[in-house]
Amino acid sequence: PSVSPCQFDASFTHAQTGGSMTTPLTLVATLVAKAGSEDELQQTLQDLQGPSRAEADCIQYDFHKDAEQPRTFHMVEQWRDEAALTAHEATPHFQAALPVIERAAEKFSVMKMYRVS
Repeated sequence: PSVSPCQFDASFTHAQTGGSMTTPLTLVATLVAKAGSEDELQQTLQDLQGPSRAEADCIQYDFHKDAEQPRTFHMVEQWRDEAALTAHEATPHFQAALPVIERAAEKFSVMKMYRVS
């Protein structure tokens, strides 16, 4: 199917490329901390990792600090499907982190993708 970069078809499956399982949703979130808020943002993002990895439909949840931009962090996540990501975003640990992220980050972008091969 044709998928725009901003809207994804959660029904996309391996069947459309020859398989039979639903394709996991991969997400890369990039956050840039406001000057002086690097430690607060880093700790908040690190604190999300354990409870997020414990979610039943979480396949991957990795936290990275950019090698060239010290205020930039990347979350590389993989979820069973779009519904699993929606459920994650409704969890108490994610909801508790949102106000800190909104306060401490000057930029926040998300790329969602499905593996092709």
